[in-house]
Amino acid sequence: MRRLRATAIALIVLGAGLIVGLNAGAASAGHAMKTTGNTPTVPEPSVTTVTRPTVPASELPGTGKPIVHLGDGNTPDEFIIGQLYEVALQNRGYTVVLDRNASVYSQQFAGLQNGRLDLYPEYLGAWNSWIAGLHRRFASLRASYRAGAAYASKHGLVLLPPTPYSYTSCVAVLAQYAAANHVYSIPELASEGPIVFGAPITFLYQSDGISALEHGYHLHPGYVQTILDTLQYWWLTSGNVQAAYCKTTDPLLASPKFVELQDPKHVFGYGNVVPVTTRRVLRAEGPDFLHTIERVDSLLTLRAIRGLNAEYELGDHLPTPIAEQFLEGNGIVPRSRYAPVQTTTSANGSTSPTT
Repeated sequence: MRRLRATAIALIVLGAGLIVGLNAGAASAGHAMKTTGNTPTVPEPSVTTVTRPTVPASELPGTGKPIVHLGDGNTPDEFIIGQLYEVALQNRGYTVVLDRNASVYSQQFAGLQNGRLDLYPEYLGAWNSWIAGLHRRFASLRASYRAGAAYASKHGLVLLPPTPYSYTSCVAVLAQYAAANHVYSIPELASEGPIVFGAPITFLYQSDGISALEHGYHLHPGYVQTILDTLQYWWLTSGNVQAAYCKTTDPLLASPKFVELQDPKHVFGYGNVVPVTTRRVLRAEGPDFLHTIERVDSLLTLRAIRGLNAEYELGDHLPTPIAEQFLEGNGIVPRSRYAPVQTTTSANGSTSPTT
């Protein structure tokens, strides 16, 4: 499992386009002091500080605007998205207060209406089901979004446009199994006959779980192996299950070892992130506020979010440097600049900064 995770991290991070500038700076700081015979010479400049090109605060569009009270949810990608919004908005001069783990739907809804919360990222499917009470399957992302946006508008709220990526349940198989059996979609898996299907016990009872597969695709596993939610890929790799429940944003799905099966009927719904705010906030914060959020969201493809999740879940990195590096690499914030400090060498070989 450790080797699988290491391989996945390497593949995912390369694909996500993260710019790891801090590593480059650390390498530059490691220059050894050159010598000529017994006489020390001045070493090359070493990197000791990190700065970004700055614009005067008075020229930033967010300067003087009301404080932005930002919430995020309780999934890895929502943690990261909240941090992406915070870093991007601060770069535009906004003052942001981030409330971690704002995941109670009733509190989020009330917070937006009474002004204690200004913005938070939500999954479209969760919004429609748990907030709007729309417990039905939609034919398209457009239809799902329009229904959710209409409910929001009636209550003085605004759903911003959805992200390219969608966070939902999914079904995965080994790439070797997919190639050998020509199985790349859930209907093709259903035609294989009885299989051993791995899933957490909760998947057996939730509305978008095994019953959705049975009704939508007539997928009737020969046996359902209950497994822990974090061990799907171990079970697939071991060959003890032919298919398993997964989440579309799982970092390991970026590995060529696994295949996420297509869900042409979208029985698992649409989990694109739709930032929720209010008309009052959009008026008060100005057009750059909306433009900044939409710029960030436009970058959040499935490939990118799997890479970001890999940094967080598998690489054990914190959300703030993950967000900063991603935004730097995509031109949302200026790249870090490493300021060299010139040093001089005394007769006894010690070094000191040049004044």
